Amino acid sequence: MHRFLTLFSVLFFAFLFGSQAKAQENTQTSSTKDLENYTLEQCIEYAIENRVEVKNAQLDYQISKAKVGEVRAQGLPQVNGSLSLIDNYKVPLTFLPAQLLDPQAGSDDFVAVAFQTQYAGTAKVELQQLVFSGSYILGLKAAATYTQLSEKQITQSKIEIAESVSKAYYSLLINRERLELLKQNFNRVDTVYQQTKALYENGFAEKIDADRLKVSSNNIKMEIQNFERLIELSEMLLKFQMGLVQEDNLTVSGSLEKLQIDESDVLIAQINPEQRIEFSLLQTQKELNLLQIREYKARYLPTLSFFANYGANMGSSEGKDLVPLASDRWIANGTMGISLNVPIFDSFQKHHLIQQEKFNLMKTENQISDFSRVVNLQVSQSNITLQNSIDKLKFQEENMDLAKEIFRVTKIKYEEGVGSNLEVVEAETAYKEAQTNYYSALYDAMVAKIDLQKAQGTLYTVTSEQ
Repeated sequence: MHRFLTLFSVLFFAFLFGSQAKAQENTQTSSTKDLENYTLEQCIEYAIENRVEVKNAQLDYQISKAKVGEVRAQGLPQVNGSLSLIDNYKVPLTFLPAQLLDPQAGSDDFVAVAFQTQYAGTAKVELQQLVFSGSYILGLKAAATYTQLSEKQITQSKIEIAESVSKAYYSLLINRERLELLKQNFNRVDTVYQQTKALYENGFAEKIDADRLKVSSNNIKMEIQNFERLIELSEMLLKFQMGLVQEDNLTVSGSLEKLQIDESDVLIAQINPEQRIEFSLLQTQKELNLLQIREYKARYLPTLSFFANYGANMGSSEGKDLVPLASDRWIANGTMGISLNVPIFDSFQKHHLIQQEKFNLMKTENQISDFSRVVNLQVSQSNITLQNSIDKLKFQEENMDLAKEIFRVTKIKYEEGVGSNLEVVEAETAYKEAQTNYYSALYDAMVAKIDLQKAQGTLYTVTSEQ
């Protein structure tokens, strides 16, 4: 019986732990995302929806909207209530000349008199309404302009994400294509190796010929393994840029044949710095500087407000009378009126605030005036880099085609017995190097194109509402 209980306990806990592990595995599996055949546009849109940077920028936008509501509420009616209940357990006394109470008393005599009751209470409800304040009006405008600034910062975050996702996407696409070509190279060299090995085994070729091809085949195999790991790293980078976790499944669609890069991508039209989101941000910052200066100046103006209150007071020697409405000892009172606050002299505090903001405005204007020069330089640099990349890409593409043809002819000559396998190995090495150079040039050209589009302000255009 004891053995049976022990065996039952073991099986029960094994089932329990197994069920928990399976439930945890199912939970993890259900939370894993599957993104299949994603294009570049889909990758960018997914990243924009899920990256923390955009989410935080959108939260900043919501914060700025709430800030507008906070500033607006300062000019709306403010109602406050107060209630105080006091127990003067030791009533203070005031000394008065005794003759006030008794004409027969001496002139030097004083009597202690209590002017307060032991229990006292005060209840009041007060309404305050701002009637006029120049600082409030301009503060409200500044808060609304700050909301526009936060909205444009969302766009800036989206542009930066589009740039990083595009570069990671093209890197994955190019590495994937290079892997396929390496596999084709391996198949070609391995075919020649198997043929040479068969010839050697039959006495028609030397062992060194087979070994030389085997070395070349092993080198390509090692490169294939390295590129498989490199593609894994490229996928990890793209997932990171998209806001995915590494456990998520992602496949991308697209081929290098659709990547069009030619002279038409080089800028010809007139550069317009206003297309850049940075220019719009600077303009909004200038508006904020101007509004802040006006707000500081408005502090010289009077502030007019309306107030009204209604309350009741009581005093009693009985504690039960402190309860409102429970005693006729509560005496109502009420007042209303207007309050005018006129600033007269603040030791030039507002003057110095205005001076500070004027200098900030000058800094912003300097940035705006210099921005066109900066954009022109960025576009010119990106233009030249893209043009050089296009020229290099054409050159490397021609070299790759020539190396491929040389390898094909060399392989045929070797198979027909009029060439050496050393020529095959050298031709294969040259062809592989030409492929590497071509795809490096292709990636550089794609990066240069992205940089040029960003410099022009055309990389990502927001058409929908934030």
